[in-house]
Amino acid sequence: MHIRQLFGFLLLIGALSACMQKQPVEDVPEKLKTAMKQFLEQSAQGNTTGTQFTVEQVAYYAGQEFYECEFKVRMKRLQGSDTTGQMLARIKKDYSSVLRKY
Repeated sequence: MHIRQLFGFLLLIGALSACMQKQPVEDVPEKLKTAMKQFLEQSAQGNTTGTQFTVEQVAYYAGQEFYECEFKVRMKRLQGSDTTGQMLARIKKDYSSVLRKY
């Protein structure tokens, strides 16, 4: 009788663990790049030069509420000129807010 209870308990634990949803691993650098690109494109809507932004790299530190980020960003204009520069920003953990430092 004791073995049946142990087997039942193990079966119950196995069934519960199989039903639990696995949390997907979050790709933080890609989400930070996407948030920064959207921020740059929205802030340039009034720009008539047609500047395109490509966020190439990100280095970040995860704080309690924000990510402190340093981005390598390439800007390209329709006239053909382009440049690459560094930008610092603070992005909320839910990626809803970007505060550009420089």
